[in-house]
Amino acid sequence: MENTIKGFTRANHVGITVKNLEKSIAFYEALTGTKVSNIDEIGGPRMAKTQGLNDTKIKYANLHLDNLNIDILEYVIPESEQASYSNNQISAMHLCFEVDDINAAMERLKEIGIEPEGEPITFQEEDGLQSGFGTAVTYFRDPDGTNLEIIAPQGPFKRKNH
Repeated sequence: MENTIKGFTRANHVGITVKNLEKSIAFYEALTGTKVSNIDEIGGPRMAKTQGLNDTKIKYANLHLDNLNIDILEYVIPESEQASYSNNQISAMHLCFEVDDINAAMERLKEIGIEPEGEPITFQEEDGLQSGFGTAVTYFRDPDGTNLEIIAPQGPFKRKNH
């Protein structure tokens, strides 16, 4: 089926709701080595309606990666509630950072005090895959518990134009 609607082949950003904007800015800047491009505030009834809310006030920052932006959002109105998702729960999502060297990425995590969920693995035949051997992955969480992943992709996990 041909894609007749333009624009659904690119992602612009992922939004991550956090408890404390300043703390999360420090985390994501340290993790990515990239500074946020701006910090601002948005809200009011018009914005709230786009999200099914009556009113909203959101403090936010934008972080521009090479191929995706991260919107870091602290909801002031209504106050955010803590959610916790494991990767196997329906509607859980995660953000995956692509790296060239999984070991260097693990060192970076250690430098900023992040413990991964487990040691990284490199996909092998016994993992049940038909392809993608040599791809390395590990999972970790941000300070608010957001599921994050690191991948050093091979085979079909590697994007064609990268």
